[in-house]
Amino acid sequence: MERFRCASCGKKLSIPVRLVELPAPPHWSVLDCHHVNPPLLDPGAYAIDEAAYGRDQLTGTFVLSPGDVRGTRFVHDRVRTGCWSMVGWIPCVACRGCGAVVASRADDCGMAQELRFHPAMVVPERCEDEPDRVTDPFALIADWDRPAPDTRPHRGVPEPTRPRPELVATRWGGRGLREALFRDDPPA
Repeated sequence: MERFRCASCGKKLSIPVRLVELPAPPHWSVLDCHHVNPPLLDPGAYAIDEAAYGRDQLTGTFVLSPGDVRGTRFVHDRVRTGCWSMVGWIPCVACRGCGAVVASRADDCGMAQELRFHPAMVVPERCEDEPDRVTDPFALIADWDRPAPDTRPHRGVPEPTRPRPELVATRWGGRGLREALFRDDPPA
């Protein structure tokens, strides 16, 4: 595993991450123009992109999930936006310790979220797996006594229950939410 540090001041800029192959970008049909899209990489992973990237056509950028980065801040004068968010063409993320611009960030519509450390601005260092680090973010709650997830088509609809035995749910509709509500008929 590696951790990234600022080349100027040595401040930690990421959590320990493991090198993986750079995945292909998600298909355009999976991405949304009106919501925040998922990150390109899973948490706890990073990749090296040998293709030219950004306005300066840098090669060898370190690609991380934005949630794995620590100790940085945006340089608002350098942020470039597309439809509604950052496009990542120029570096706009600085080290919080010394102010050196170390990365670019992209999360605009039609693209997966990513943060790219520029290779000359960061130093990767080897680190051991932290013994108390949990790789699965839900591992600590996986054994909680929870019901299965609600997979019904209309999740907001209350589950059919029989609080009084003399009332019986008699009909579920087929198409819309209004019709999906059950009705209780009085006993005959």
